[in-house]
Amino acid sequence: MEVTHQSSSFVKPETSFNKEIPLTIFDKQASDLHIAVLFVYNTQTANNAKIKQGLAKALAYFPQLAGRLSADSPSIILDDESGVPVFETTVAGKLEEFLPLEPCPSLNELHPYPEGSNPLLMIQLNRFDCGGLIIGLSANHRIADGQSMSNFFVSWAQLVRGLELEHPPIHDQSLLVPRDPPTCQYPHEHTEFSEEPPVGDNADIETMENLIVNYSWDFIRELKQRAMEARPGLKHSTFEVILSHVWRKATVARGVRDDEVTRVRVLVNGRPRLGIPHEYFGNLVLEAYPTTKAKELVKEGVGYGARLIKDAVARLGRDYFQSFIDFGELNKDKELVPSQDVEDNFLVPDLEVNSWLGFQFHELDMGGGAPCAFMPSWIPMEGLVIIVPAPSQEKGKGGINVIVTLFREHAEAFRQIAHNIE
Repeated sequence: MEVTHQSSSFVKPETSFNKEIPLTIFDKQASDLHIAVLFVYNTQTANNAKIKQGLAKALAYFPQLAGRLSADSPSIILDDESGVPVFETTVAGKLEEFLPLEPCPSLNELHPYPEGSNPLLMIQLNRFDCGGLIIGLSANHRIADGQSMSNFFVSWAQLVRGLELEHPPIHDQSLLVPRDPPTCQYPHEHTEFSEEPPVGDNADIETMENLIVNYSWDFIRELKQRAMEARPGLKHSTFEVILSHVWRKATVARGVRDDEVTRVRVLVNGRPRLGIPHEYFGNLVLEAYPTTKAKELVKEGVGYGARLIKDAVARLGRDYFQSFIDFGELNKDKELVPSQDVEDNFLVPDLEVNSWLGFQFHELDMGGGAPCAFMPSWIPMEGLVIIVPAPSQEKGKGGINVIVTLFREHAEAFRQIAHNIE
């Protein structure tokens, strides 16, 4: 893929801001790293100028994305220098020649990436000879979770099309109210945070492979049926059975010993648990950790893993999130290190999963219809699983795509058994 940079600009919010926004305890717990994603449009969209105009309007509603992390305090600074760098490129050839996109390091050419924490958001508009467009962007996880970024994407698309925002973001941090007195009921200092220093050595990314596996709706229905037969009367979600299946197959492909403990880090959205609207912007997720021995996971079938996942997520109820808010109040003056920041970039025998199933990607219409694909860029994190709706011209026919990163020696083994339902 021959990508040629044409120009760059700095898009500022339509409304100017001059303030400092403190990070919440949920923001402090999120990793200070950028997540890169790609929107792929194989139909005509608005031109680049109109897309950037829509961005300027959107940043007036989501100013944090135009700010920068302070070097002196846990906060976001908004001032006259706030804005988002946008790079414009051309790509030789027709977009259809490159579809479907296969995960590989060359995808990094389609999006910008900062050298440090800032800028918080960077965007690249890649135009193909046919007029097709791939929007590549990277956003710092410290300021927003997946729900927040999904809301931003949808709002940006609506403003590009000249519409009013249906659901403007909510920035009221007073919704995260500690109790009086604050009462910490769980060991958050050892779960969400760590006293260990960040790791120095990581696995060579050249040893890793990203692979995309598609699961049809028929396959998913069979997984659910088998899970229900194992535990009659207990229904499982698509997320639970897909993750259970992938967890089991990854365990086999990696050759994990029978007596070895394996777990999955599952992100849990606190908004519904705290009664906070989904429009709240920022981070509001914590992690659940379904855990078991490899032998039991593989032997017991999809229903066993699905039940572990359901139970682990259920344990993170309102009281757990409230305890975490209280922990933040009791430790607001301490420098806290997120647990994820002290880990290597390989998780074997564990997994980490991000589910994008509930996000409104079908609404990311930049003037010519929804994207034909929405996907993460190349992922240099062994053991990371991302679950997304599969692109399809016929709604409801595409099934689910699972992007899995494994060491190359394990990836082929996973590919061979990925559709073995046993």
